[in-house]
Amino acid sequence: MTTVDVLGVVKEYRERSLREVRGEVELNPPSEYFTLMDLLTPERPTFQELNFEDIVYVATFRLLRWSEPRELGERAMSIVLFSAGRSLGERAVESGLVKSVEDIAVFAYNQRIGLVDVVELDEEKGLVHIYESISSAGIPNIGRAVCHFERGFLAGVLSALMKRKVYVSEVRCWGTGYTHDAFEIKFA
Repeated sequence: MTTVDVLGVVKEYRERSLREVRGEVELNPPSEYFTLMDLLTPERPTFQELNFEDIVYVATFRLLRWSEPRELGERAMSIVLFSAGRSLGERAVESGLVKSVEDIAVFAYNQRIGLVDVVELDEEKGLVHIYESISSAGIPNIGRAVCHFERGFLAGVLSALMKRKVYVSEVRCWGTGYTHDAFEIKFA
């Protein structure tokens, strides 16, 4: 797949995401019942076209993600995933793999985290979409956002690039019925 193809895919996803936000496209309805297999099965056509074994790669990541020890609760796994993502983002900048905001999308694509779309970003705030994310693409609407790894990655990479504290909130997710993940960025 070429960069031009990826840019076209991202453009199509952005258009759909904007229609979802405006209410022009029906969101996925909440699921009262879902199985582990529902959570492991991705919907990542771009990455599956790139490598038909992407489903195995994603399932391995998600097995870890959804294997949270009951004794520790969901919050503990959220913290672990956020911290791992933040560390990856910081190290990507420190090692020179990400040198600019534009490099974030390339790095995320190459590492198969997802298709990053920086919708807007200025000195105070921003909005980033991730399509086909490793954490949530294809999961049912379970009533909550689940992309703690991606949220941490964006916090780490942006804080390292901008040399400022960054707060990242996931405001839309496959887990809440959308077909994209959206993250609001705020700089301190």
